[in-house]
Amino acid sequence: MYLALLALIKDNLAPPDWLQEGQAPEQGTRSIHEVVASWDLTNLTLAAVRAPPVNWPLPIMNKDWDGVSPDLNGTVDLAVKFIKEASQNNARVVAFPEVWFPGYPKGVINDEVPNPWFEYHVKDYIQNSLVVGSDNWNKLAQAAVDYEVYLGFGFSEKADDHLYIAQALIAPDGEVLIHRHKLRPTAQERDLWTDGQLDEIYAVSTPIGRVGMLSCYEHITPEALFSLQAQTEDIHIGSWPYTPDFGNQSLTYESAEAMTTFASFYAAVGETIVMQSTVGTASIFPAGQSANYTQIVANVSFEEHPLVYRVANATGFRNTTYNKNGEFSWGSLQGINRAFPAYIPKDMGTYVLYHEQNLQTLSNESLV
Repeated sequence: MYLALLALIKDNLAPPDWLQEGQAPEQGTRSIHEVVASWDLTNLTLAAVRAPPVNWPLPIMNKDWDGVSPDLNGTVDLAVKFIKEASQNNARVVAFPEVWFPGYPKGVINDEVPNPWFEYHVKDYIQNSLVVGSDNWNKLAQAAVDYEVYLGFGFSEKADDHLYIAQALIAPDGEVLIHRHKLRPTAQERDLWTDGQLDEIYAVSTPIGRVGMLSCYEHITPEALFSLQAQTEDIHIGSWPYTPDFGNQSLTYESAEAMTTFASFYAAVGETIVMQSTVGTASIFPAGQSANYTQIVANVSFEEHPLVYRVANATGFRNTTYNKNGEFSWGSLQGINRAFPAYIPKDMGTYVLYHEQNLQTLSNESLV
């Protein structure tokens, strides 16, 4: 089933074994090439979701979960509604924010010790995390088939005894093209989610161009950014959890100024379209350095504008697997290695080492 996918990945890099675990939805009557042949690739419409999932605390910067419970079932149903709406607006690529399923637990990162979110809500969150191959997973995959879209989404994945910040890309024929885990959850996120692996950073070739995915802070993490941009994406699906309005001077890494800078920088240096899907201020940046981008800010109604749209000409995509003379080439990597300061000890430290969280331990620490 996945032989075609394996041939498309840069340098014949095989995807992880667990990519093959998901159950495929009912297949459409047309092949992927037949589906895409009916599209106008000179006007490829992209759609990034900016509305919140079900039962997600508002306003955007509200981190109080008192009396709030995530609802994975309701969120999946809402997602299918948005996918249908996007398809009716001629969207062919639909992207959802980071762990939109079942919603980013904003209380994970705060200044309180002990963290009350973990004490009162972690068990509920684990139960509402998405399992690959489950009914909810298959419902999303079936929506990609029914509405003939490339579906990219971020989700909290429950697998074995761990949670992961995960992303998936499902084609209009139901094939899972990408299934990955965030390489290194950011800061206190590591108290809940387990690290991903380096071999989970890859782009795939599709009939609409080369597509890759990263989550939030990975867009400025050197090993994630360099490794993926070396694979010359045409469309990049970037997932962020939430982005407020501009002008909040009390915020740092959570600010709209920081988040949109990450996305626009990625588009500029990687020469790739960047879909910045995030609850609130969502944007779609054209490839390269350009002031001409599409954006809807956080104070605009979610009900009236749940998605942000932009049209691209996919016939102009490079659709090449690498650029040997590019800024992210093998030669550039060797230059980085040679230029690395000799006085810095060759010490791995502890932060970048693989880190995991055990669900049983997390559940036992919960008060409910």
